[in-house]
Amino acid sequence: MNSLADMKSHVTPIPTPLSVRLSSSFLVGAAVASLTTDLMPTIKFSVTAVGLALALLIAFAHPYRGEMRMYRLQHNISPVPTIGQVMPLFFTWLALMLAPLISGAPVWATILVFIAVTGWMFLTFPHIDGTRKLAYATEPAER
Repeated sequence: MNSLADMKSHVTPIPTPLSVRLSSSFLVGAAVASLTTDLMPTIKFSVTAVGLALALLIAFAHPYRGEMRMYRLQHNISPVPTIGQVMPLFFTWLALMLAPLISGAPVWATILVFIAVTGWMFLTFPHIDGTRKLAYATEPAER
């Protein structure tokens, strides 16, 4: 069986809620895109900081995190992030670091950065937040 078929055969038991996935992706996209604008640096970095903080708050404060915690305990899954969860964040971090290089970009470039980062975060969010990791759990642990 190839790796794509293997990946699709594992169903995520607790999917990331669409509201969390959309809002966090939107906020991260806006945070990175704000760095490409011609606004004052204090405003750009404030928008970035607030956007990233809100995205984390939304993701970690949602009740599905409690369900994930219980599922991890029942199936003896480590809460420690794997390299597969961290690697997608590298590209977001890279975009965050490179965005100021095109500061003062035209509006169409800012929109493209926003769409690219938002899309990337939306696609990789289940891997980053750990819900996809739950799909590979074995049977519940004996107590």
